Amino acid sequence: MPIFTREQLDKTCKEAKDGVEDAKKYVIIDKKVYDVTEFINEHPGGDRVLLTHIGKDATDVFHAMHPPSAYETLANYYTGDFEAEPTSTSDKSQQSIKFAREMRELREKLQREGYFDASIPFYIWKVLSTVSICAVSMTLLSLYGETSTLAVIVSAIILGIFWQQCGWLAHDFGHHQVSKDRIINDMLLVFLGNMCQGFSLSWWKNKHNTHHASTNVSGHDPDIDTAPILLWDEFASANYYGSLKDTPGPITRFLAENVLPYQTRYYVFILAFARISWALQSLSYSLKAGAINKSATLNFFERSSIFIHWGFFSYAAWAWTGNFRNLVLFFVISQAVTGYALAFVFALNHAGMPVITQEKAETMEFFEIQTITGRDVALGVFGDWFFGGLNYQIEHHIFPDMPRHSLKKVKPMVRALCKKYNILHHNTSAVKGTIEVLETLDMVQKLSLKLSKKAF
Repeated sequence: MPIFTREQLDKTCKEAKDGVEDAKKYVIIDKKVYDVTEFINEHPGGDRVLLTHIGKDATDVFHAMHPPSAYETLANYYTGDFEAEPTSTSDKSQQSIKFAREMRELREKLQREGYFDASIPFYIWKVLSTVSICAVSMTLLSLYGETSTLAVIVSAIILGIFWQQCGWLAHDFGHHQVSKDRIINDMLLVFLGNMCQGFSLSWWKNKHNTHHASTNVSGHDPDIDTAPILLWDEFASANYYGSLKDTPGPITRFLAENVLPYQTRYYVFILAFARISWALQSLSYSLKAGAINKSATLNFFERSSIFIHWGFFSYAAWAWTGNFRNLVLFFVISQAVTGYALAFVFALNHAGMPVITQEKAETMEFFEIQTITGRDVALGVFGDWFFGGLNYQIEHHIFPDMPRHSLKKVKPMVRALCKKYNILHHNTSAVKGTIEVLETLDMVQKLSLKLSKKAF
């Protein structure tokens, strides 16, 4: 097998990065080079995540997000070895390299000690208790919805919390934290995500896996690509205003001049639409792209589950609310509660934390990127439940396949390593974290105002 140098890989992959069709696409894992040109569209985790790592060392990303069985598939695409650069000549800092080395050792230690083994009783309880929230909401609506507007409101709020909690559980199963059998995980994900919550498994995986592989990397992480609704960092603002045509349409100009430069004014309001927006994106993805692994069977179950979701909850709203006003009230409140409950947590996860250019990311180890771009939120028992364990965001991103009940236990170990190598581990309260998010939005909107005046 041939030996690839960094110079050879850079030259070979340049066409792929430039978007040339049929260009060869290589990734490096454990100092071996794999040709994934034909595999990209078949990748069970979606094509976007692979495309962000063409020509790069994806070793840590691969180990963090794949089971041992994935090595069998990977071997089919082995095409040569990688002549690694001497550590002394690498663009990456010695601090980042040493930090990554110890983090890998910590992962192996935690695997041996059982931190990656899920508590089945815990997850049985989580599934049953979460589904019971829906049962309470529907029982209340069916018994009192036709005679009491208050019952409709309370039922809608409870249903909104149910959808949020389904999101966290689907997230756990989607990361294969619960069972070693990935089919079982996906079955529960389709039930909790598609049927209960109304979100497509495939849409979520394609988007979320890319987010994990390139967290807060400008131009790669889909979670920070929300223009022209919100701009989360100076790169997004510069890219958006730089992409405007000399004579933009009236809607584009209105958004650029009168909306984005004032995004803190509508930020809280817009979060209410998060759930319905994601649900529509998800439905569109399912109908157009189908299943992420191109499986007709999975595609059938995904679409059927989404239709069952909308059919059941639409019928409940129509049959048990009594009149049109209460029906609208039930729909709006349930959607808005879920939107706020999900988006509030998502914003605290990474918004306001460093955003990295693609060039800068290539000089950093995977573990350093995951650590400095996340925010841990110090909460109590209720907060841990409400956040679905995602308040341990840094630990989750370093060990995405670790069950949520282990994250709190490993946090001190991660913080100790961060302190040893002077790597930022940001831990704060929900209030301070929200202030940080708003301050970032304010900083970006001031830049947007300046850029809009230059553009027009």
